Amino acid sequence: MEKIMDPVTNLVTEIYVHVSNYENAMDWYMNVLGIARNEHGALEMDGARILLIESDKKNPTTHAVFSLFSPDINRSHELLKSKGAEVDDIYYCPYEKTTSFHVTDTEGYLILIKDC
Repeated sequence: MEKIMDPVTNLVTEIYVHVSNYENAMDWYMNVLGIARNEHGALEMDGARILLIESDKKNPTTHAVFSLFSPDINRSHELLKSKGAEVDDIYYCPYEKTTSFHVTDTEGYLILIKDC
């Protein structure tokens, strides 16, 4: 029997981040977070892409717009600080049993770095 593909899957393909200055934001994401730019101009991650969209729209600044995994939170925290990134304190969540911190991009958006 042939398997019928679900109409919607759980695979995230793109994350949209609105920015006021595309080149400045692209530089930050590539040089601070170390995410590579693909041949189409998107920031390529494992399984998903971040699309920086130059516009006057804003993403939320009250909470993280997305999260990234880190196998070593302390090392990631120190590395981002050494690159001049604005980071908050490392936080341990007893409910999720995870450790995380936020880094702030050029637009003031929070990106959650966590160990799960």
